[in-house]
Amino acid sequence: MRALLFVVLGLVIATSTADARGRRKTKKSVATATAVERPDLEKPIKKKPRSRGQSIGAPWSGTLESSTKFRAPARTHVRRPHRAFATKTTVDHVRRAIRETLESFPKAHDLAIGDFSAPRGGRISEHNSHQNGRDVDIGLFYKKRPAGYPDAFVEADENTLHSAAMWSLISNLASTTDEDGGVKMMFLDFELQGVIYKWAKANGVSEKRLNRIFQYGYGRGASAGLIRHEPNHDNHLHVRFQCAAADIACR
Repeated sequence: MRALLFVVLGLVIATSTADARGRRKTKKSVATATAVERPDLEKPIKKKPRSRGQSIGAPWSGTLESSTKFRAPARTHVRRPHRAFATKTTVDHVRRAIRETLESFPKAHDLAIGDFSAPRGGRISEHNSHQNGRDVDIGLFYKKRPAGYPDAFVEADENTLHSAAMWSLISNLASTTDEDGGVKMMFLDFELQGVIYKWAKANGVSEKRLNRIFQYGYGRGASAGLIRHEPNHDNHLHVRFQCAAADIACR
């Protein structure tokens, strides 16, 4: 009789354990099925990227919000600090290109940095553009630092321009064209383009690469090349950057 009682108790315990396992498997199956049916339960919701500078409107008709101040790297001189504001991508690209150029030319003189934009953008004197944080004027490199520079921009020609350093600066800037907020175009006097173009070609740079960067190979007035002629640009390089992905009101 006692033996029979133990057998019955064993069957009851085994049945209870099996039911509990079945319930756990059922819960796990339901959870798995729910996750498959509702993938949003597994994947985090993507947040809209925060703006980096908020360039609004066009370079010649725009404003700037949450601007980033350009902090001058070593061996540079910001001519008007109250106009040294831009988008973060613009500031980052300019700093990197200048730093890499100066590292390649340790004996070069200090580089003049001209206007970006006002803290909130909008019109500023002496410029038709520079309104939404995507433009900057950069001084030139000379074989010998001219009088008055870098406090002021100084005209250059084939006898005074440091072509090697200028090619390095232009090349570093041009390398950002495929990056977020990278260079869109540059403006430089046609004759100075020719001085740098000829130096680079004589020093092994391919004509194909030069023609992607300079208008010079196509002739004055041609709508080709990253760098175009603009009057009164024989004493500085004007660089314009693209709208960053986060700047949805930029054009």
